[in-house]
Amino acid sequence: MPTIQFRTDDQTKAASTALFSQLGITMSEAINLFLRQSIMRGGIPFALTVPREKPTGNEITEDDALIDALRRYKAVNDHADLAIAKVEPFLQALRGLGPLTEPHITFYENAVKVRLNIKGEKYVIDYNFEEPETVFILSRQKGKLFVKDCDLAGIAETLELF
Repeated sequence: MPTIQFRTDDQTKAASTALFSQLGITMSEAINLFLRQSIMRGGIPFALTVPREKPTGNEITEDDALIDALRRYKAVNDHADLAIAKVEPFLQALRGLGPLTEPHITFYENAVKVRLNIKGEKYVIDYNFEEPETVFILSRQKGKLFVKDCDLAGIAETLELF
């Protein structure tokens, strides 16, 4: 495996190492995440802007929730080899739904489940790493459980069918 070296100042290295440690990832994993995201998105994987004001609310993005869930999973299950890249296609599909309010994300050995609220309705979306093109959507309505499967790209359309 090739090695990449780069230079940074002592403060940046110490602060980023501490941050990544809190997230349950190494500096190498963080840099690889950045490189993979750059390739997948065809550019820098975040907006390059001049910050104006800090957010005032308690917004939790799906990215924040995903990183937190991955960190917790790795810590509890001693499963350091689970990479965020495995769930990136699913995360991309979720981004297509628009902003999600406080999604609850749970990792399993071969899957990730997301509990979310869309337009007042609660759903569970199950993504299996071994079937990366398909998801299962669960919804409880009037005391009955409904399950639908769909292509990864068809999540929004399938949610409208409930």
